[in-house]
This record gives sequence, structure tokens and C-alpha cells, in this order.
Amino acid sequence: MLLETFLKSPGFLYEINGNYYYLGKWICKKCTNTDAADCAAMYHICRNAKEEPDTNMYFQKIRAYSDFALEVPYNPEKIKTDIDSLIKKLPGKAIGELKTQIQNFTEDLHKYCQ
Repeated sequence: MLLETFLKSPGFLYEINGNYYYLGKWICKKCTNTDAADCAAMYHICRNAKEEPDTNMYFQKIRAYSDFALEVPYNPEKIKTDIDSLIKKLPGKAIGELKTQIQNFTEDLHKYCQ
């Protein structure tokens, strides 16, 4: 289920076991950009505090960072394999946290990108 969700979604930055990963239909890549990771942390803080304007701003920044992190040439099979491999290595707690992040992303995608 998680794999299919990622393969249908635009890229976004997800926190997994203390590391950030760009995941989506066009990307599976560990984030090494400190500014992007800081935006992701601020996005979660603002979202939890229900600070709508700041949540939207950080959401849009993360989407931009995710697009800039794309690699050429696009290799859909490698992306699918890499996401699947990442998911299969996760303990149950991390899967639950990732599902929550996906739900938050989906809600905010509909809210801020309509």
C-alpha cells in the first residue's frame, strides 16, 4: 500500500528514523540538504501548531526542494525498487509514523495546491 501511494504522489520530504528522504513517483533519494531538512522540521512544527500561513509556506518550499532534487534520467523501475527496499527495512513504528506523514501530505496537497 505504501509503495503504491508513493508511486502516485508528487515528491515530498519524509522523516524516517531521524533521516529525511525525498519520496514520490519521480524520486527516492536521501536528503543531504540541511535547508530542506530544516524546512521539513518547521513544516511539522507549524502544522502541529495549526499555523496555517507558515504551514503553507513550508509545504510549498518542501515541494520545490523535492522538484529540484530530481535526477535525470528518470528511471521509474529504480525508483520503485528503491522505495520498496526502503519500506521493507522499516520497523512497525516507523511505518506508522510514515503513514501519518503521508496522510498529512495528502491533506495539505489538497488544501494548498487546488
